[in-house]
Amino acid sequence: MTNPTSEEKSAGVESAETFPMRLRQALGDQSIRGFARECGFSDTVLRQYLNGQSEPTRPALLAIARTANVNLEWLAAGPATTKASATSPAEKYTYKDPLAFQTDWLQKEFPDSFDNLLLTQMPDESMEPTLHRGDLVLVDTSDRDLDTISHGIYLLKLGDRILVKRLQYVVGKVLRVLSDHSAYETFSIGLPDESNHLSLMGKIVWSGQKL
Repeated sequence: MTNPTSEEKSAGVESAETFPMRLRQALGDQSIRGFARECGFSDTVLRQYLNGQSEPTRPALLAIARTANVNLEWLAAGPATTKASATSPAEKYTYKDPLAFQTDWLQKEFPDSFDNLLLTQMPDESMEPTLHRGDLVLVDTSDRDLDTISHGIYLLKLGDRILVKRLQYVVGKVLRVLSDHSAYETFSIGLPDESNHLSLMGKIVWSGQKL
């Protein structure tokens, strides 16, 4: 096994320090303690991010971007990436504008799904009056198994369409897809689904209030 060259070492260091460097730029001349308090976490956590000892979760990134008034995508990945990152189907539909959630609040409210939360928007009016077009919602992307589905409102992909619908499992391996808006008809999908290309992207757990 050969030792890495000095160029390879420096490339590795640069890659490892990319996020901490951007975080320092975002922090500017603000105090670490004051900035961390505004973000909703401790200065110890922020120092770990700055030192490259740990990486922030998605909600923490949102809080940092909002507090520093910087672009979320720049903060997370820099001005450009050399390699396409692998993303889940749900992540393609993430609402991109920074929105601050206090990390400790998210951890308290969603202790089992904190690391799997996704922020997105209601795509249409089909769930009114419960959810309105453009409403921001938090999705638990760990709850996406069709075999263990429970009654609730889900973000799902049906063919090429992204939908937010109320799902209900019916005995006989039938999934009822319901809209709260009376103008939208209920329909059913047999399980396992082979022709409709149905995939769950997660369960809606919050939209201004826990669901």
